[in-house]
Amino acid sequence: MITVNMVPADELIKKLSEYLKENVKELQPPDWALYAKTASFKERVPDNSENWWYIRAASLLRRVYMQQPLGVGETRRIYGGLKRRGTRPPISVRAPGHANRLIFRQLEKAGLIVKTKQGRVLSPKGRSLLDKLSYEIFKELADKRTDLKKYLE
Repeated sequence: MITVNMVPADELIKKLSEYLKENVKELQPPDWALYAKTASFKERVPDNSENWWYIRAASLLRRVYMQQPLGVGETRRIYGGLKRRGTRPPISVRAPGHANRLIFRQLEKAGLIVKTKQGRVLSPKGRSLLDKLSYEIFKELADKRTDLKKYLE
């Protein structure tokens, strides 16, 4: 069985974000998402400002698949980074959790993840979606590389 671990993360996130944008009605960016930076240590809004909400949602879904259960506090650490402070040395800063929390809530409404006491975990619907997309990506890669075809049989 082909899983998320077997495909490149960037291709999975790209394909999953396109799927979420087209097929999941519950996942809608708020009005402020076009103008907001993703963290205080960022200098600008994301380059793909109209799609960053869906890319973050796809990234969170993949991360929940890899590391269950996952909470908002842990996502703050994952998406954190270095804050430049001028002449002083940079420091590590956590990212804000508001956008991640809203995305988690929207994914719960869509039925892709489930909230537990320990954190969020994938629902069977979410796991099957990620496995299906992983299989499609792996199939595309196997067409280009002959050494991967043996895993599809």
